Amino acid sequence: MSVKKAVIPAGGFGTRFLPITRAVPKEMLPIGDKPIIHYIIQELSDAGITDILILIGRGRECLVNYFDYHSELDLPLPFPNINITFKRVPKPLGAANCVYHSKDFVGGEDFLVAYSDNVFFGANPTKELLSSGANSVCVVEVPQKETHKYGIWDGTSIIEKPQNATSNLAGFGRYLLSPIIFDLIEQDMGGDGEVCMTQQLNKLAATGQLKAVKTCAMGFDIGNKVGWHQANLYALGTT
Repeated sequence: MSVKKAVIPAGGFGTRFLPITRAVPKEMLPIGDKPIIHYIIQELSDAGITDILILIGRGRECLVNYFDYHSELDLPLPFPNINITFKRVPKPLGAANCVYHSKDFVGGEDFLVAYSDNVFFGANPTKELLSSGANSVCVVEVPQKETHKYGIWDGTSIIEKPQNATSNLAGFGRYLLSPIIFDLIEQDMGGDGEVCMTQQLNKLAATGQLKAVKTCAMGFDIGNKVGWHQANLYALGTT
């Protein structure tokens, strides 16, 4: 059965982009003339995804508005063939906790998770993951001196921000997962602490169920201002 559903967690505070994210969700920051969220939806659409759930927090109304019809400007829907729905997440308690709120939407199907901290140009990492099958994580090569900033795939598991990494393959915000992930997340829920996605992925890795797929795409870490600026330069053809 082909994968048709994707989940985009968009409920965080975007603290690394303050003060602008006091008023504008990080997902609506521009890369060239389109917001970050547009690039992600385009990637998913091009890979054959037809149903997308965007998990949002308080103050994310402009995300909803972006995918609506604008009668004043006579602008059509950006993605008329994609079913985009939104669900409010009451409190940001980590990426895995946020993804858990998509359980009913996902049902019993494999699904794609796309973080808004990463955009890609050239090849399509979602297509690459779909070719590999669940449970897969997208990785890119990063400079060895920057491995301490990322979750690093060491060949068998993901090491979060290692000081002495044995690999330079960094997890880059795309995951193809089976519904078993929800059972794993449930094991760590119940309190007020954050539920980390890396921990859940490593539960899969411990039983040999997780694999890494090195993308051929040009990936940018736009979860920080420098990476976001570099992505803009690339999109505008100035690098």
